[in-house]
Amino acid sequence: MWQPHVFVVLFFLLSLYGKGADCQHPGYTLNAHRLVWVESGLCVEIPCKFTVPANRPLSTSVTGIWRKTDTPDIVAASTEASKVSEGTKGRFTLTGKVQEGDCSFSISNAQPADQGEYEFRIEDGSDGYSYSQYRLSVSVTDSPSNKIKVSDLPEPTISPGGELIAGKPITLTCTAHPAPQGCKGNITWGGRIKMTKLYNYKQEDQAGKSIISFTPSQREHNSPLTCTVTYSGVSTNSSITLKVQYSPSIKIRVSGYNGTYENKSLTITEGDSVNISCYVKSRPMADISCGEGQGYNVIKAPRERVLVLQNVSVADGVTYTCLARNTHGSVSETVSVTVEYAPRSSFISNCTSEGCRVEAIEGTSLSLLCSAESNPPANLSWAKTGQNSTDPLNSSSGRLDVSHVTTDNGGDYMCRARNKHGNSTVSITVVILYAPRGLTFNYCAVNGCFVEGNSSVKVQEGNSLYLRCDADGNPVANVSWVKQMQNGTITQISLTAQLNVTNVTAEHGGNYMCQTINRIGNTSKSISVVVIKTLTKDKIHLEGFMFGGIFVLLLAAITAVLVMRYKKKRRPPEEVEGSQRSPPNNYEVVYANIKRKTREPNMDPSPPNEGESPDKDLQYVTLDFSKLKPKSSPEPQETLYTEVKRK
Repeated sequence: MWQPHVFVVLFFLLSLYGKGADCQHPGYTLNAHRLVWVESGLCVEIPCKFTVPANRPLSTSVTGIWRKTDTPDIVAASTEASKVSEGTKGRFTLTGKVQEGDCSFSISNAQPADQGEYEFRIEDGSDGYSYSQYRLSVSVTDSPSNKIKVSDLPEPTISPGGELIAGKPITLTCTAHPAPQGCKGNITWGGRIKMTKLYNYKQEDQAGKSIISFTPSQREHNSPLTCTVTYSGVSTNSSITLKVQYSPSIKIRVSGYNGTYENKSLTITEGDSVNISCYVKSRPMADISCGEGQGYNVIKAPRERVLVLQNVSVADGVTYTCLARNTHGSVSETVSVTVEYAPRSSFISNCTSEGCRVEAIEGTSLSLLCSAESNPPANLSWAKTGQNSTDPLNSSSGRLDVSHVTTDNGGDYMCRARNKHGNSTVSITVVILYAPRGLTFNYCAVNGCFVEGNSSVKVQEGNSLYLRCDADGNPVANVSWVKQMQNGTITQISLTAQLNVTNVTAEHGGNYMCQTINRIGNTSKSISVVVIKTLTKDKIHLEGFMFGGIFVLLLAAITAVLVMRYKKKRRPPEEVEGSQRSPPNNYEVVYANIKRKTREPNMDPSPPNEGESPDKDLQYVTLDFSKLKPKSSPEPQETLYTEVKRK
């Protein structure tokens, strides 16, 4: 049986401490047992203290090293930066605080190879010192019967207990209870997580204790933490499960839709349905709010809220917020919902109704701007519509610009808005306004009424005169007729396009002007009306007799010429020669007597104007008998005048 009062570990302590080196290196001293015995497989704690000169104090970064003198290997060090021999790693531990002058170290599971001399060295920046004068001798004895058993080892204790709070630093201590053999053991930490990756992790080992400090997070909740104590190659441990309280965190999940969800933005098509899930992780459980009380359909679960949107419309395209709160804080996440739809409510600037119209003055500019409600924005295009075709027009961003308007630009136009979800159209009629132009004169086909060159009209006195003035203009022009009087004044004679005179007299002759006007401008064109006088019956009879007499005289002359030629051909040649030698000396004079016809009763009885010249009624007729003379001896021509006097 093991008796606690029996010491298995035997120390043979030399009472003499080295004191002769002070004269060589004043201020550097080391106090420890010069000789230590330990049984194989057991452990031993070796107390040690050292000093340095007062003018060279130790810094917080000073490193203490124990090494075996017969090898260059380091067996124990105060920092992990020093490379410790694999044969002693985990068994030799520098347990003292070097910066406080403590160089104590322990040996567990002692091995025969551990026997030998050991010396201590300090390194502080560029300075270092080896306490070679104060070497320590370790002797390992064989005692197999004293091996430590697991059943004899007490479990370590981890404190404090209770729950942790995420983000709040915590310090845990593992205490190793001494083994019955007197070994305090070597302490290590472990668990499901890698300890060195804990936030603000720090470990501090003391004799029989190991202290760790870290800041827990939500990830460490329900993670095991184990403290293991090793006594001479035999270990025991104790574990706890970390309970971490933390503020809420939210994860958004979207399902049941045809669209895209990226960077907290959801895009869906009008008419679709979607489920937006707000899943909350927290400890303790959080209160969750996600659209309740706002008219939305919300499905509730212990850690989740599901917002159900069915047959979405443009009004559903808003930002939805999920809020979670517990004793450690609150958090919110948002989802921006964008609803896409086909173009609608197409609109043309300055157009307030379907099938409206816009007016533009010829020669000016015209700009038509088309817009439409749609998501994504629609591609807008213009076309001029015809009976069987639609011609596309160049336009930019829904704007159709015409820099110089002509009548060809008039007509029906259509704006089409199109995106990936559909299209919409709107139409407008463009009316081109222009001043009157292209004036033309039209006339009726009445006896004695005609048009010469479309600039003058001759009409017989007493007949009817009908003139019409037509002009091309938009809006339709107002047409009127004016006449330029002999005194230079202008008199308006008609307020319509027609000029109608049923009984033309000499007073109706003159220059007429057709005037046209609309709200864009005006123009005019002139025409001359010539009135032809009608002859009286006396003049008609006199002129008939005169022309009849002239006709008779001409006919008689022609007959005489023909008779003479006929006789000439029938005479013998000698007669012809004689006649050539003795041409006749006398000519037969032909008179044409024109008698005045008795005046008809209905002729004008008024006498001629006394102021007229008496020669006014003389008529002259010329008779030419030159062709009756022989060709060999032509005689000078004589003119026969017949005087006709009007009584």
